[in-house]
Order: sequence, then C-alpha cells, then structure tokens
Amino acid sequence: MGAIDAFTKTFSIVLANKRLYLLVLTMTLILALLSVYLIPSDFEYTYNQTSIQKGNVIVEEYGTPITEDEMDMLIEFLKGLMIYLIITIVLSSIVEYGITKGIFTYLNDEDYSLGELLADGLKHFPGVLVINIIYSLIMLVFIGVAAIPMVVGALFLPAGAVLILIGVVLLFLVLAFTLGLSSMAIPLYADKGTIGAAFEAFGLGFRNVLSTVGFGALLGVAAIGIAIIASPLAFIIQLTLPENLAPYVSAFVQAPFDALLYFFLWAGGVAFYRELQRMEELKKVDEELAELGIEI
Repeated sequence: MGAIDAFTKTFSIVLANKRLYLLVLTMTLILALLSVYLIPSDFEYTYNQTSIQKGNVIVEEYGTPITEDEMDMLIEFLKGLMIYLIITIVLSSIVEYGITKGIFTYLNDEDYSLGELLADGLKHFPGVLVINIIYSLIMLVFIGVAAIPMVVGALFLPAGAVLILIGVVLLFLVLAFTLGLSSMAIPLYADKGTIGAAFEAFGLGFRNVLSTVGFGALLGVAAIGIAIIASPLAFIIQLTLPENLAPYVSAFVQAPFDALLYFFLWAGGVAFYRELQRMEELKKVDEELAELGIEI
C-alpha cells in the first residue's frame, strides 16, 4: 500500500505546484537550446568497402581512414558534448535541490519563493552532485550482481536458459528497488541537511523492500510512459521539417515532456520518503502499544 499511496500522492504534488514545474521547464528549455548549439547534429562518418586483387586473391578492406576535417568535427562534437554534460549535471543538481526543498515547503503548508529555492540549490548542488554520483555507482554494482545469473546461464545453454530467466526477473527487481531507493536520497539530504543523511535511504529501503520495489516499478513505468508520448512527436518533426530547423523545433517540443519527467521523479522521491516515514512511525506506535499489552 505504501508504494501506491506514494505514487498517487506524486500526481497531486505535481498538479498542485505549477510554479515548480515552470522552474523545471525553464531548465529543460535552456538545456534544449544548449544541446542544439553545442552538439552538432550533422556529424557523419562515411563507411566504405574496397577490394584489392593480389594475384588470384581478392582482399577486401572495410572502413575508411578519418580525414583531417572529420577528425576536427569529431573533436568539436566531443568537446560540445562534454561541455553540455557538465552544464546539465550542475544545472540539474541546482534545480533538483530547489524543487525538492519547494515540495517539502508545500507539504508543510508553507509558501516558497522560486528565487530562494534557486539560491538554496546553488548552495547545496555540490552535495547533490556527490550523492547522485555515489548512488549511480551503487546502482551499477547492484545491476552487475543481478546480471551474473544471465552470464552464467549464457555459458551453459540450453540448460542455462532457466538461469537466464531467473536473471531477467532478478534484474527487473533490482532495477525497481534501486530506482525506489535512490529516489529518496536527495529528499533525505534536503530534509536533514547533511550528505550522510542521504544514505539513510538504505535503512528505509531494506526495511520496506516490497514497498521500495513496488514504488520503483511504478516510477519506472511512469517515466517510460512520458518518454513514449514524447518520442513520436520528435520523430515526426525530424521527418517533416528541414534539416537545419528540425533539431531546434524537436528540442523545444521535447522540453515540456523532459520537464514533466524530471519533476515527476523528484516529486515521487519526496512522496515516497514521506510515506515510508509515516509507515515507520505507525510501526513504532504499534510496537509501543504492544509493549503495554494493548492490541489493535
């Protein structure tokens, strides 16, 4: 029930905080403009096949050497991509903390200023950055461990097919668990003010494994749903508009959906953290009443 209640609460948070959504939308529009400006979309590499006859033997050579112009284009592409990724990580860290703090303020029935939220985000973005990097590494470790049955099963086919099936199920459960677990990290940091507090999510998650898996699965399905809605629009734009205009229009059309995805994930983390807090408080009350010999 905790996962469903938190997921339902996420929708109400998103619908009630249009100002926060506009803040996220501003971020995604800025990133959309930067992506088109910094990352060239016309980078191409020509792949050729040539044949050379040596006596009675035909030697085929695949590929083509990279020319100086193509190398310059590749360097510019990588440079633009690196700059874009750095700006994205910093800006999203600033906004993520501000949005998380704003949602807490809303849930406490208090008013918030977007300027103050951005100032808080700017102050705390290094902590957000460190926490997200550590949780990303932890997620990779979990996924790697979950993939072991699939790797072993692939070595012993066809008998290993059972292990592959087990591995697929285990991988899905691990992905759902880690998504639900990591969603609480920044809310814990914003609520308690220390980086160490972010790792209390492990205690909450492992004490409520089923709820964490369920909420992570629901959050993942919602994210995929938003992406599915946005993808056809971008594809149609790429097909119908001129090549020099399509990347700009596509980026700006996708920006509102990207903003909704970011906002939904961040709001979901706060809602789930609050729901687990409520559940743990109820458990403590039940235990105290049980110690007093009172049954509910």
